[in-house]
Amino acid sequence: MNWPANRMRNDNPLKLGIFSPNCSGGMAVTTVPERWDPSWDNNAALAVMADGYGIEFLLPIARWRGYGGETNFQGTTLETMTWCAGLLALTKGITVFCTAHTSFHHPLVAAKMLSTVDQISHGRLGLNVVCGWNQPEYEMMGKDLPDSHDDRYDYGQEWLDVIEKVWTSDAEFAAGHGVYPLVGDPDHIASELERVHRAGFDGTTISFVDYLAELPYFAEEVIPRLEAKGLRSPVPSA
Repeated sequence: MNWPANRMRNDNPLKLGIFSPNCSGGMAVTTVPERWDPSWDNNAALAVMADGYGIEFLLPIARWRGYGGETNFQGTTLETMTWCAGLLALTKGITVFCTAHTSFHHPLVAAKMLSTVDQISHGRLGLNVVCGWNQPEYEMMGKDLPDSHDDRYDYGQEWLDVIEKVWTSDAEFAAGHGVYPLVGDPDHIASELERVHRAGFDGTTISFVDYLAELPYFAEEVIPRLEAKGLRSPVPSA
């Protein structure tokens, strides 16, 4: 589609953005009466104003609970995907980011939502990926926050890989292995399993959503690719 250039790619050496207008208080922990009220009407007016001033972007925080205290700082928030879609429909040049938590947004659902918002925006959508840090939010979602920073970012990379694959490939998708599900076409899955082997692992487990339905697909499509890479030997004929 021939859409206008994303303002984030303009020639300004210093890009300017507005952070956290979707959260009560914004980024100011204060009790003053005029602290930011993140109502939709206020956010809409701010976005149109910033767009008119040539500001490059708006960036929200994906907050699911406040911090308590007298004002419950950031206790009132607008969800970022829908917030982003609405503001992009109201503006003409500014880039508007949404913020996605990899553990709270399924990558296939996120890919669909983001592609829809991208059409609304005519190419002005931005994505801020968060890999997790707020233990109370994980608890309220019924999820465990991995202790390892590297594990959280490894999962985040796989999350983003799945989204990019959804956007760029028409191939069938299959589930995968180990701690983080592999999703992708057979070439991608075989390459990821080869990467596991190169990392020093002699074996790995494989899991599926529906084992009886998906194992034949894996055996017929992925295993031959592993054989071609020298990672598997053909199964002898019975």
